[in-house]
Amino acid sequence: MYLKFLVELSTKYYCKNKGFDRKAYLSERLIVFLVEIFKMNPKFNYPTEIKGNRKLYSLLKGLNHPLEVISGNHQSVGDSYYIKASFTDKNFIFSQDKEFVEYILKQNHKNYHKSEIQSVTLGKYLGKGLLTNNGKDWLKQRRLIQPGFSKAKIANLVSIMEEEIDKSLESFKSESEVDLYDFFHSLAFNIVAKTLFSSDVDENTVNELSKIITEVQEVSTKEVRLPFYTQILNIFGVIDKNIEKSKRSKAIIQSILDKRRTSKEEKNDLLDMLIQTRYEDTQLPMSDEQLVDEMLILFIAGHETTANALSFIFFEISQNPKAEEKLKKEIENEEEMVFTSENLMKKSFTVNIIKEAMRLHSPAWAIDREALEDDSFKEYSWPKGTLIILYISGLHRNPKYWEHPDSFIPERFEDENSKNFAYYPFGAGPRLCIGEHFAMMEMALIIRKFYKRFTFISYQKKLEKKALVTLRPISLKGKIINNLA
Repeated sequence: MYLKFLVELSTKYYCKNKGFDRKAYLSERLIVFLVEIFKMNPKFNYPTEIKGNRKLYSLLKGLNHPLEVISGNHQSVGDSYYIKASFTDKNFIFSQDKEFVEYILKQNHKNYHKSEIQSVTLGKYLGKGLLTNNGKDWLKQRRLIQPGFSKAKIANLVSIMEEEIDKSLESFKSESEVDLYDFFHSLAFNIVAKTLFSSDVDENTVNELSKIITEVQEVSTKEVRLPFYTQILNIFGVIDKNIEKSKRSKAIIQSILDKRRTSKEEKNDLLDMLIQTRYEDTQLPMSDEQLVDEMLILFIAGHETTANALSFIFFEISQNPKAEEKLKKEIENEEEMVFTSENLMKKSFTVNIIKEAMRLHSPAWAIDREALEDDSFKEYSWPKGTLIILYISGLHRNPKYWEHPDSFIPERFEDENSKNFAYYPFGAGPRLCIGEHFAMMEMALIIRKFYKRFTFISYQKKLEKKALVTLRPISLKGKIINNLA
């Protein structure tokens, strides 16, 4: 603007004092035109840029090993860095800085929404549920569903959880070899199925849904990591096959919904809550399409992260005998405990173990946001459209915030100041995971019931992990010993 003003002023002055000069006038108009058409973006002050060979390495290696790459970049250049991806016009800022994370998720959350990577790429498979929605639509759905996940409502589900856990634990003999990841995946899926649908779903249906959801996530993760890869998947028909699988999962859920409507039987489960709830403005219920989308999201979010977290928890317990002994003593001292929401979630070593394992191995290993307008924080600034990757796994092991960051020390959460820790396993701000209390209560219940009767001896001293949409173990093989046999 300043350049345009100066050019016009100087030209008018020249014409007024020297007489009209056609060439000067045309030159001035050409300069103004070029300034307007090709004017440069404002100068933004990005964090340190990753470029050259390291950038190429990051883009290629990051497809299958994102944690290794992102952690390496942070170790080399600091808590925040910038990368310009060659396959898109987007700029990426990665950060494991606590204040930066809080600024994006809390203080200025209105300027950020989930990127198209999630809202569009995942949305075409999962629909428009809480996980993929943005803006007013998301807020409307969140307000509608939130009451169903209050502590009081979740407390009513403890008995359903207990029944599924007890049934699953009965499968273990005096000594059993097992892949605990597979076991927890099945158990968590069954718990979600029963708390959502009560007795309206059989085991074969649950298994089919689980298989479909796993296959869809494998493909969608590749699309998320490398958008141009979508074209390759399209050529070979992989996208269409994935969409068909997604349609099948929605058809299964729709059939369960139809069965419930036909029976007119009230089960007091999450499905009943979703059917009965009404929008504040219209007092109308959710459409079947929206109901199905929300239930599919609850299925995925409700079992995937929990199964992953439980695997990490049991691995860490197996590697730390003192922590295991302390846990078992706590359980023995509360042998007659009646499992209620309040008892399960009170301050305890069990809860501290859960928190510490989720610090070291965060199932929600990164959170992405896209800037709606230009923004700045401290010395950094960036334009609208910038993709922000909040690296939660890095934040949880950042030595700036944690003493002995790579060590398993559940006692650190006994600190009265623990609420101020750089700790966000369920996110933060308005989009804090709606199922946090559900997941914590479920994990505490499983841990207490398991270690009251069993011991797990891991065959693995190191846990191989795979970062898809969530961070998951590849396996957790070991031996279960029945202490009561």
